[in-house]
Amino acid sequence: MTSKYVDEIVVFSTAHNIVGRSNSRDIYRFDVQDSETILEHTKDRKHILDIGSGAGLPGLIIAINQPWTKVVMSEKNKKKAYFIKKTIKNLGLKNAEVVDAAITKNTTNLGLFDAITARALASTRKIIEMSEQLLDESGKFLLMKGKKEVILEEVEDLDKTKYSYCVHTKKLAQAQRHILEINKK
Repeated sequence: MTSKYVDEIVVFSTAHNIVGRSNSRDIYRFDVQDSETILEHTKDRKHILDIGSGAGLPGLIIAINQPWTKVVMSEKNKKKAYFIKKTIKNLGLKNAEVVDAAITKNTTNLGLFDAITARALASTRKIIEMSEQLLDESGKFLLMKGKKEVILEEVEDLDKTKYSYCVHTKKLAQAQRHILEINKK
């Protein structure tokens, strides 16, 4: 199913510039494989919110690989939200949906999630500020980040009385990838 998704991205991205790459090899290598690095951290999660999904990354990858997990993807860009909706329908995913709106600190109508993910969206502090009200008591943030040095700078702002964190290093030939896991205390 993942290759069908890559084909969808290539066709739609060529016409509408969804991911900034126009061939399936690069999309698979730089976007799909990268997004797959989060899967070992989401496999025990039942209800995930992916903020700023763009082309549905990593939300669609999680939904494809974890049919037991309900994945809600938030994307304020109408063109990208349309692409995600179309892909969900074309792939027949019953465990995925898209909300075509931005997540803000005032968003409360989506319920609670046991994981919140984001890939290349914003600083750690900003992601927490916009979405912490949507994380349930046993929930965690799983943020896809790049350089470890930048992550360590960002966690300096973390309220250590409310949150603990760990950084998981991922092996990718094409880029530096770390998963910043933030848990409520």
